[in-house]
Amino acid sequence: MRSSDSFQFRMFFLPYCIQRLPDGSYEVLNRKYTPLGLFADKAVEGQELPTRFKFKRALSPRQVAALSFDGDTSPECIYLYNDSCVPTGRDAHWKAYAKRLKKLAAYKVLLP
Repeated sequence: MRSSDSFQFRMFFLPYCIQRLPDGSYEVLNRKYTPLGLFADKAVEGQELPTRFKFKRALSPRQVAALSFDGDTSPECIYLYNDSCVPTGRDAHWKAYAKRLKKLAAYKVLLP
């Protein structure tokens, strides 16, 4: 990635997914599959940076589905949006994304 390349702000600074790591902790990733705000072209292993957290209480399948853009109940990777519902694409997509973020923001987390 060159400094002259242009990208949408959301690709680096908006949560795209919440990825569970092998130790059971989670990490919030951007659209480039890197921790939020990290400028990299490829995914970064979770243990390389201090960005991990655990939910104070494990999320139930219902809670996971409420965070997932498509209602998926798998806690391994919770996608908040995908290319068919990019939050900046339409007002309805933004409202749905904001609703999921509001739920996510209310959960208590523990830092390692």
